[in-house]
Amino acid sequence: ICLTGKSVENKMLKFTVYTDGLEAIKDKLAEVSTKAEHIVALQVRKDTSPYVPALTGSLDTRTRVDGQQIIYPGPYARYLYYGKVMVDAATGKGPMRIVSEDGTEVIRFRKGAKLRPTDRDLKIQRSMHPKAQSHWFEASKAKNLPKWLRVAKEATLHELK
Repeated sequence: ICLTGKSVENKMLKFTVYTDGLEAIKDKLAEVSTKAEHIVALQVRKDTSPYVPALTGSLDTRTRVDGQQIIYPGPYARYLYYGKVMVDAATGKGPMRIVSEDGTEVIRFRKGAKLRPTDRDLKIQRSMHPKAQSHWFEASKAKNLPKWLRVAKEATLHELK
């Protein structure tokens, strides 16, 4: 940055700021932020896993990180996340329980069903994950936020080197 000043009769100064090279810094910071956000998302997913309900482990296995987003596959994830019994808005009926060939029980709503929550809480089994609960991200965040901030700082500084 180069500043040049020039005195004018009304005692105002005029400055010219040359910003050559600052665009490269802006681009580098954007790149570093994107990489750091992905690293933090991976850490959040890992730290949040114990809070995700896991009767069969399917939801956790199918969860993925895409860029800075953690994607829990729905509508099953939505059903569990809010912790309320959901019903088909059109029929008022709950999900069908389907047992696959390997004996795994799966719940399914009719194709295209729009769900609405009831006032009844889901009964989340904690046999596989003792910390499992609805609103699992908030529970994990309450425990892990300082760690995630540290991971973000370290990832950003590492990428700037």
